Amino acid sequence: MADIDAQLEKILKTFDKDGDGNLTWDEVYSHMKQNPNIKDPLIAAKSMFDYYNRDADTENLTTEEIRYMLESKKLRNEWIKSEKALKAKAKYFKQKFDTDKNGVITFDEMYQLYLKDPDFEEDDESLTAEQREKAKCRRAKSSCKYFFNAVDKDKNGKLSYFEIKEYLAKHPEFELGPSQ
Repeated sequence: MADIDAQLEKILKTFDKDGDGNLTWDEVYSHMKQNPNIKDPLIAAKSMFDYYNRDADTENLTTEEIRYMLESKKLRNEWIKSEKALKAKAKYFKQKFDTDKNGVITFDEMYQLYLKDPDFEEDDESLTAEQREKAKCRRAKSSCKYFFNAVDKDKNGKLSYFEIKEYLAKHPEFELGPSQ
C-alpha cells in the first residue's frame, strides 16, 4: 500500500497545482503542455483522463479514482507475474518429465522418474532386496497413477502442457511430483 500512496503523492505533486486533492482538466492539460517530451498534450491529457476517470466526468479526477486505478494496475501486474511464474513452472515440469521430447508426458515417462525418487525407497531391512524393490515399484506406481489421473483431464493417457498448467494453477503448492 505504501508504494501506491507514494505513486499517488507523486501524481498529485506533479499535477495538482491548487492542492485540493483532485486533478482538474486544466491542471492536467497545463502540465502536459509544459512537458517538451509530449508531442500532443491534448491527446496525452485525454488519455490520462480516460484511464483514471471512473465516473466519466471530464471535470476532474479524484484521489479515489487515481488510487483505484493504481491498485488495479498493481493487481494486474501481480497477476501477470504469477502467470509468468506458472508458465515457467509448467514448462520446467514438461522438460523434466517429457523424456522423449514429443511434447506430451506419458504415464511411463513419469513412472520411470518416480522410480528414481528416493522417497519411494523401502527401508524395511527385514525385507529382501527383491521385496524392497517390489514395494518401491508399487508405491511409485500408485503415487504416479494418482497424480497422472488428477492431471490427465481428457483421459488420453498423455499430459499436455495445458493440462499441467491448469493443474498447477489450481495447486500452487505442488512441487513437480517426485523429489528433485
